[in-house]
Amino acid sequence: MKYKQIVIKPNDGLQARNIYFVTEYKKKIVVQLYRKKRYFSTSDLVYEFMRKRIGKRPYIIQKRINLAKIHNRPFDVRVIIQRKTLRSPWVATAYKVRVAGAGRKVTNASKGGSVFTFKEAMQRSSFPDYMHEDLLRKLKQVSIRSAESLNSYYPKKRIYGIDIGIKEDGSLQIFEINRNPSYKGFSPRQSRRMKRFKEEK
Repeated sequence: MKYKQIVIKPNDGLQARNIYFVTEYKKKIVVQLYRKKRYFSTSDLVYEFMRKRIGKRPYIIQKRINLAKIHNRPFDVRVIIQRKTLRSPWVATAYKVRVAGAGRKVTNASKGGSVFTFKEAMQRSSFPDYMHEDLLRKLKQVSIRSAESLNSYYPKKRIYGIDIGIKEDGSLQIFEINRNPSYKGFSPRQSRRMKRFKEEK
């Protein structure tokens, strides 16, 4: 394989269903779906296995990013970006940190993950205190720029959910941009703010 670790996931997936993690390890190739692992001796065997599993459903392949961890479990950040009207500026109205469950690689709560506020997560992470504020600033900045870049494609959209990974060196990686993000898992204050943005026109 070109990369030692890749992720194969549905192009139209929801709630981290059917996401395969493929890792080359000690002359073997490990394919993990949820907690179940299968071992293969060659990439050709992996290809045949995945071809049968996927069928005609469109999937995408991404290089796997080694995320920063909390208690040895990877985490990412969901940022909600909204605008009050189609001419209003984009604003980061809510964000939450999702931590993978024990033995799992996906962070979704529906797959055993835990949800924390950004402050709670940073306190549990290995990032020093002086980095916390700068990381939050960069998360908001990247999310807003992402939404702005999509304006010409989706001019009537007023909300996005941006999933962003934080690497161990503090750099960011956008994983996914959701056009219809869930409102679940945010603090009551953030939920109220999102609702206000949704209702105002």
